[in-house]
Amino acid sequence: MNDWVDYTSLHPNVSSLPPLHQAAGLGDVSQVHQLLDNVANLNALDPSMGNSPLHIAAQGGSIETVSLLLERGAFLNLQTPTHGVTPLMVAVWHRQVELVSFLLGRPGINLEIRSTFGLTAPELAEFGLSPTDDYAQHQRQQLAQLFENYRQKRAQLIQEQQIFAVLTDETLGQGEKATQVKALIAEGAAVNTVSPIMSSGNDGHTPLLVAARDGLCEIVEMLLKAGADQTISDHYMKAVPLHKAAYMGHAAVIQVLSRFAGYSAVIDLTGPNNGYTPLHDAVWHGHLEAVQVLLETGARIDIRGHDGKTPPDLANEYRYVKIAELLSK
Repeated sequence: MNDWVDYTSLHPNVSSLPPLHQAAGLGDVSQVHQLLDNVANLNALDPSMGNSPLHIAAQGGSIETVSLLLERGAFLNLQTPTHGVTPLMVAVWHRQVELVSFLLGRPGINLEIRSTFGLTAPELAEFGLSPTDDYAQHQRQQLAQLFENYRQKRAQLIQEQQIFAVLTDETLGQGEKATQVKALIAEGAAVNTVSPIMSSGNDGHTPLLVAARDGLCEIVEMLLKAGADQTISDHYMKAVPLHKAAYMGHAAVIQVLSRFAGYSAVIDLTGPNNGYTPLHDAVWHGHLEAVQVLLETGARIDIRGHDGKTPPDLANEYRYVKIAELLSK
């Protein structure tokens, strides 16, 4: 194993940063590779401002370095705990036009996140620019065009989300939604579309995820019969439709899900955020009927979440006496 480079003598201002941050900021791809191969934490935050290596790499503008960090699992939209900026914001702020273009092409990029000082990435393109700085104004125009192109592509993607649009239309009643979804399915509308990332509350949702969460039992069955995949998870919690139905207490939806392909793969699926299964979620919020259906369809009661708690533990903690009795049978 080679020792990593000490940049202190060459670049004194980077000496306060951890080694991976230093290499990332300077665009030293070889050094970044070596540090990552030696188990450097690619999501570690610097102790002063809370920047990740990806934030510092975005400042430097090296697409190759940024690409490597993302391939290894760096969080694309990570906000710092101080000013709340994302790597995209950093790239915009430093007018790294080519890198901004690269980041806008990454799945999951989020333009709608606001820093703690209230600005989004597109708004940062205007921040602090001198009107007499011709080159900066040229870069601002380039960035504005990149954001406009992105929005146009996103708008086209949204137009393709026909069933999703119906399910998230707050002006429609449940019966109207069912009628329209039935018609769209008959016309061949896609049922496994995934909504774009735009801080909407429905980011990365399929129609089935929305219907299961909202307790639209009839529509859930329509979608499953049309080939909807109940193993696809959402953007926020990596939750599947069963997690959402259990969390919200939709026992009838759980019954429907249990009759279709994929149920055995998700009945005891632990979410990466808290390690909870659908049964944990139902117990957590006191949904007795949902707990009953989950038990009847084979849910285990012995799986532990990240907090070490099983569903019976949660029932006792939250004093759900009837649920605790049911789980003890």
